[in-house]
Amino acid sequence: MSDHPKPDELPGGELPRVVYETVLAAFVWMLLAAWIAFGTAREADFTLAFASLLFFIFFAILAFLSVTARHHMAASEETLSRFLAADVDTATGPLSGRAAWVEIAVIPVALALAATLIGMVYMLTG
Repeated sequence: MSDHPKPDELPGGELPRVVYETVLAAFVWMLLAAWIAFGTAREADFTLAFASLLFFIFFAILAFLSVTARHHMAASEETLSRFLAADVDTATGPLSGRAAWVEIAVIPVALALAATLIGMVYMLTG
């Protein structure tokens, strides 16, 4: 996977779709955990609604850009098996596909886990 995207090739094709879905699922998990834990508090409803609106807007912008770019650029999608078997070039040097996936997903998954744990503590003590 040391080859870089060509100038007329859609950016993001160097990672399989499941890597992006992992990040999206983690952010949805975090938002759902917040709604479940804090959605019953009247003063939190506005904040949660605003956070949900921002999430939707950011996701919609990315989805719109992706769909638009796919109409104007060549799209080559990396397969999961090839990604896991190959090295990924990063600014700090090559990583295995599995290590790259972990590095990409670790922060969103950690935030989702933290939101879940904080919500559980809030529900148990609140």
